[in-house]
Amino acid sequence: MLMKKRNKILVIVGPTATGKTDLALRLASLAQGELVSADSRQVYKDLDIGTGKISNLKSQISNVKKGKGFWEVKGVQIWMYDVVDTKIQYTVADYVEKAEKIVKEVNSRGRLPIIVGGTGLYIKALVEGLPNLMVPVDFRKRKKLEKFSLVSLQEKLKKISLQKWQSLNTSDKQNPRRLIRAIELVTSDVSVKFQAPKFDVLKIGLTASREILYKRADDRVISRVEQGMIQEAEDLHKRGLSLKRMRELGLEYGVLADYLEGKIETEDEFMKKLQYKIHDYIRRQLTYFKKEKDINWFDVMDKNLSRNVEKLVSKWYHVAYATKKS
Repeated sequence: MLMKKRNKILVIVGPTATGKTDLALRLASLAQGELVSADSRQVYKDLDIGTGKISNLKSQISNVKKGKGFWEVKGVQIWMYDVVDTKIQYTVADYVEKAEKIVKEVNSRGRLPIIVGGTGLYIKALVEGLPNLMVPVDFRKRKKLEKFSLVSLQEKLKKISLQKWQSLNTSDKQNPRRLIRAIELVTSDVSVKFQAPKFDVLKIGLTASREILYKRADDRVISRVEQGMIQEAEDLHKRGLSLKRMRELGLEYGVLADYLEGKIETEDEFMKKLQYKIHDYIRRQLTYFKKEKDINWFDVMDKNLSRNVEKLVSKWYHVAYATKKS
């Protein structure tokens, strides 16, 4: 059994389809850990198949027990699942507020919090802190800006702060919601004094060649369709989830909204479009995580992957504790 130390966090990151959740569950059983999902869509209730909550668990799904804000798999809790209704906009700040409490509670029980996910911003905000989270939403200003076209928002941000505009990635520049938030940040008169949370962090990164990642993602799309992803979206829409809101939920659900609306005519066309979108998402994830200098990377095709990761985690979790005791 590994020795325990408080204020430690294990983080498992990487692009989609690398098996992060399965590895995290294995490590949790070895290190008396609990998982904390860092996924911008898995926080929503009823988005199970499309977000990969189910397919990520593979054969363990029959052992899932659902609680309030968590799932339990073979005695291991996965927190930050099913915490908010799909009709409610859940922000990074909302995520950090709740996830940080969970991390502290897990640590206080003498267990290891394992952050796992592919939403890099959520992970960074939770582990390192983001001053931008302290700038509140200006609802009056936002209501006015929401009437602007995409081009008008782009031009407004360029005029206000060309530096901020240039710092955005291609996706953000095409996203009205993120452009509005950027305008809020650069025009806010709030004085930000923010102390990042202090954790002893070990980051594990899972990766592979793009060809392998694309193939895994393609297979996952097929699997999710077979599991009932389209039916899941149809049921959500019948229960009142608008196609507009479905598109706001992003990626899988944006393509699902197009399919339900008839913009995509066949299931085969739907799968091909979603696979293409996920390939693009994988590229953006790889670009984002490669900027992080403190990640210990492992190739998922390495037959010794689990053993090598376990050795690193064991050394980190044990040595720090032993050093403190000496």
